[in-house]
Amino acid sequence: MGTTEKLAQWIVATASEDIPEAAFAQARKSILDYIGTAIHGSTTDLGGMILDLTREQGGNPQARVIATNIRTATASAAFANGAMGHAADFDDLGGVGGHPATVLTPTTLALAEELHLSGRQLLTAWAVGYEVGTRLSANVHPERDWHPTAIFGTMAAAVAASKLMGLNVWKTRMALGIAGSQASGLRRNFGTMTKPFHPGNAARGGIIAAKLASRGYTSDPDIIEGRQGYADNFGGPKCNIPAMTQFLGELYYLAAEGTRIKPWPCCGGNHQTLTNLFNFLGREPIKPDQVASIEHIGPNVPCTGALLRDEVREGLEGKFCLRYNISAAIIDGKVDLDTFSDARAERGDLQAFMARVRLVRNSDVVARRPHIADGNPDARLRIQMKDGRVHEIVFGAARHLTPEETVEKFRANAGLVLDRDRVGRCIELVGRLETVADVAAVLDTVTTGK
Repeated sequence: MGTTEKLAQWIVATASEDIPEAAFAQARKSILDYIGTAIHGSTTDLGGMILDLTREQGGNPQARVIATNIRTATASAAFANGAMGHAADFDDLGGVGGHPATVLTPTTLALAEELHLSGRQLLTAWAVGYEVGTRLSANVHPERDWHPTAIFGTMAAAVAASKLMGLNVWKTRMALGIAGSQASGLRRNFGTMTKPFHPGNAARGGIIAAKLASRGYTSDPDIIEGRQGYADNFGGPKCNIPAMTQFLGELYYLAAEGTRIKPWPCCGGNHQTLTNLFNFLGREPIKPDQVASIEHIGPNVPCTGALLRDEVREGLEGKFCLRYNISAAIIDGKVDLDTFSDARAERGDLQAFMARVRLVRNSDVVARRPHIADGNPDARLRIQMKDGRVHEIVFGAARHLTPEETVEKFRANAGLVLDRDRVGRCIELVGRLETVADVAAVLDTVTTGK
């Protein structure tokens, strides 16, 4: 039996009772956080353009768009909600290539609303989609600069959609095959409106894949492991196909590792640096004009991967520029939504300070052989003061929000559009989502009209 068939059999056979409560708890946390980031996303320029397009395209009123009165086709609602949820890069971190909630939640919310499914069914599909997407992302190891959330999220969305639609094993394999040909997303677009397009496109693609497969639409049944298929094209030298199904159903990544909620609205690659820099500044405040230079020493080649921007001309680019984030922490003493506004970027003081910030690769990593070059994750910050003092900050783990802080973050984001009663009602419903008879009740709290 091949990998695609093994995964499809597990997807179909897995019941809600098989999934640990700890996995559902992580899903509920990320779902609430995602709804808040989507509500915030609806207030952005990016969100406005997505909503204009959604209204223009119209469609069968099957599902609703968060923070609006729009009812449209299920796939269109998932696309709009997915893009808005990632508009500020403020959504969760975890499996499925990096940002699970902004792919899985719009997929499952839209389909569950169309089909009048329960919160427990949604959570089950969410967890199953997370597991397969994470097993792919943990074992494919692309060499090229694909956006992981896009290429793995499309497959995860197809899994979740297939589960909600009750597809059999063969049709689930067909959905995965269709999704495999839709998986795409280029990192070059990080720092532009097209990065949020990626999870929206993944959610839409997953729904389309499952809906076509349900009608008998065909694809290759062994798309993951087959020659010229998914792993063959996306996988690098470390791609490990057998590991994709190892301990399947015994180990749940969602329960064992969980999702992480961002405290700052920028690429997660900044968060370890920001955590340790803010911890230092809390102990020993420094003034920007006292700083001679800053050196960030890390394991990666500077300006590769997600943090690819070295210059910042507009706010979105700042989210993917480590030097910009370091400069904002020093000058403003904070990093928040305003940090990445065009108005803040246009002031130019952060860019001027960036000239004092240098990014270098850890010499220990450079000295290693290529096959173990990623074996030393150590990073640190060296701040040279004008009076000759040197501060060396050795990094610990990145900070992520507690469940209580996640609720407060949701209140702040949702309060941009919704009144207090609706915000509270949404928190209550998501907190007991497995008891909600019809997911439409959740959409009732976060949309603005019939």
